[in-house]
Amino acid sequence: MTTSNGGSQGRITAHVEGTVESANERGVRLDGESDWRNFSKWTTEPITPPRRGSNVRLALDASGFVRSIEILDAAPPTSSPTRDRTITRLAVLKAASNFLGLMSQAREEVRSDHVLVLADKWLAWVEQEGGEATN
Repeated sequence: MTTSNGGSQGRITAHVEGTVESANERGVRLDGESDWRNFSKWTTEPITPPRRGSNVRLALDASGFVRSIEILDAAPPTSSPTRDRTITRLAVLKAASNFLGLMSQAREEVRSDHVLVLADKWLAWVEQEGGEATN
């Protein structure tokens, strides 16, 4: 592969394989490496950062910049509907307990068993379609 600016900088001079430890819009870091490998700004097509945990083959130019990425084995999805719902439920429970904890300082009738009742109501509101408030 060559670029319009010519020279050896545009040619692929090495391939590196590994598992993605971290990635962002500017580069990738493989497991076992301390340095990031930056994406070349001279690629003909933009490079999409791979997901963490993916096994990849990086094509490097003479300066060590990544010219292309080949996904050898994609990483499993990082989230699932069950995990997302658990996170939502815990966030609502925490919000309800914080709210009622503060409310109990001003009102004696607030009890700990009110937390789950309030959390259930708030969770129903969060999970409803359209996100419109109802009574």
